[in-house]
Amino acid sequence: MATLHPICIRQMRRRYADHAKSRWVTSSRVISSVRIGMHRRPRYRLAKRSPHDFLRALKRAALTLTESFSMLRYARFVLTSCLTAALVIAAGCGRTSSSAPAEATAPTPQALIAHSEEFKRGVEKVTEGVYVAMGFGIANSIMLVGTDGIIIVDTTETVEAAREVLAEFRKITDKPVKAIVYTHSHPDHIGGASVFANSANVPIYAQEDVAKNMDKLATELRPIITQRSMRMYGTQLTPEQRPNIGVGGYLAVNADSTFGVIRPTKTFRDTLEDTVAGVHFQLVHAPGETDDHLFVWLPESKVLLPGDNIYKSFPNLYTIRGTGYRSPKAWAASVDKMRALHAEILVPSHSRPLIGAAKIDAILTDYRDAIRYVYDQSIRLMNQGLVPDQIAARIRLPAHLAQSPYLQEFYGKATWSAKTVFDGNLGWFDGDPAHLQPLPPEDEAQRMVALAGGAAALDDKIEAAAKSGDTQWALQLTGYALRVNADDKRAKQVRIDALRKLGYAETNAPARDYYLMSAGELAGEFRPIEEAAKPTPAMLAEMPMSLYFDGMAVNLHAEDCLDKVIKVGFDFTDSKEQYTYIVRRGVSEVIKGIAPDADIVARVPAQTFKESLAKLRNPAITMVKDVEVTKESKLEFLSFMALFKPPNQ
Repeated sequence: MATLHPICIRQMRRRYADHAKSRWVTSSRVISSVRIGMHRRPRYRLAKRSPHDFLRALKRAALTLTESFSMLRYARFVLTSCLTAALVIAAGCGRTSSSAPAEATAPTPQALIAHSEEFKRGVEKVTEGVYVAMGFGIANSIMLVGTDGIIIVDTTETVEAAREVLAEFRKITDKPVKAIVYTHSHPDHIGGASVFANSANVPIYAQEDVAKNMDKLATELRPIITQRSMRMYGTQLTPEQRPNIGVGGYLAVNADSTFGVIRPTKTFRDTLEDTVAGVHFQLVHAPGETDDHLFVWLPESKVLLPGDNIYKSFPNLYTIRGTGYRSPKAWAASVDKMRALHAEILVPSHSRPLIGAAKIDAILTDYRDAIRYVYDQSIRLMNQGLVPDQIAARIRLPAHLAQSPYLQEFYGKATWSAKTVFDGNLGWFDGDPAHLQPLPPEDEAQRMVALAGGAAALDDKIEAAAKSGDTQWALQLTGYALRVNADDKRAKQVRIDALRKLGYAETNAPARDYYLMSAGELAGEFRPIEEAAKPTPAMLAEMPMSLYFDGMAVNLHAEDCLDKVIKVGFDFTDSKEQYTYIVRRGVSEVIKGIAPDADIVARVPAQTFKESLAKLRNPAITMVKDVEVTKESKLEFLSFMALFKPPNQ
């Protein structure tokens, strides 16, 4: 039964009380007047009245009795209604309380260490014709063996990792690769494709939005996603510091790694059914960890390959490296699609396979319930007016879900998920008017330092908080101190110590790694990683030139050209493409063809230009040696290109 709103119940009570009071007063007055009249008239006088008087008296008595019975019936109605309202209020109080459910036993850092068994390196035969390679990087790679060839589902993160996997697969079969399937666009599933394709014309199956999302990560957001990903995956930590990364043993990416992504060639919107090498499969669009996600269903053998829509951890409804909104409703609906198949074997792209229809159904049911619980309860608390941090403090899985081995928070966290539900549905503004136009962080920090009594006084409070074990508060206070004075040694040391203390106490691998990597960077033990892995020339060749111009646009230093309008024509000699790049007072625009009024015209092979922007070639040498300027001087062209500065330049 739906709970009545407290305001409605209060209004209902008042209406019942007012109405009852009115009826009681009216009835009491009637009874009193009759009684008074009867007392005033002696009985002997009644006999002297006419028959008409007697009839009128009887009518009055009957009316009084009728009114009294009506009053009694209404009193019973009011009493019943009030009791019902009381029950509703009591039940509602239990349901609308913002207190969190009782907390299940929290996992320990030792549980994260034990979780490493999930990623033991090797190739496992799951069933006839289905093999999975685990522990060669963060993601699994799955081989489906057909009559005259094999299908590879997900290709690991790099060329180097893919080579190791393929070498192991070749110990099982030498049948050629007939198809590759990307379950989604994340780099750890597509980065090794070129190894498995081996220059052959191998079809690449994917949902239709995969290429678009691949491109966005590879161009516009690459610098910040790279830096945050390297922290989140602890790429510079020792194995002791980073036992695993929650859904994999480690990220097989470093400065010497190579990405071998191939663009999809066979795409679909909702479903696709095909047979390759005698293997009949269905691909179903299943938004979850990405909007372009799919799962693979082998109907004859009842084998389900869910990609990243389920793994042995609470799902990463939000990732701290940064991501667009991952709809929990869509993710739960995708799990429901998989439940409806009643799979007997489940082979995820992270963690180990599952066998047994009943076991799979129970795990999938708990998984979708956990997702919906976090979503539904976050929305409920949002509607009560709570802000993201308040909601996160209250969201806690019910004990029966929190105890599931597949919902331990080794990778995702319910608290992070609650915040992304708020942001995904209401955006950045939390409803507090003080946050509409807040002070810049530096200004706020200066005022907080002054409020504390000065820098030295704040440092004293920071050290006192750390000494008392109030680690999170100490960490937050150091943020103010270091914004005002980045060389504050006392605050810096407390911050390093706090980050490490929080990191080593964490069960969630991304949080642990982010804390420890940030501590190491602040301590000067290693530098933030800005570039990770190199693309292959073939990968660059497949990417359209528009993507490179998009990358230039987000690197334009607008403050250097707010008073300039520059038009530069690009004549790409190998691809026969021509464009005009316009910088107009700090804003970019690209049009096809070379504008007649272009200020500068440059001729260069498209592949050379792409490799220069991707830093496979030295940009300065390329601009001087390989670019021919046919209108204006090369110096003017170099000045134009200098407007596009990568981060930290």
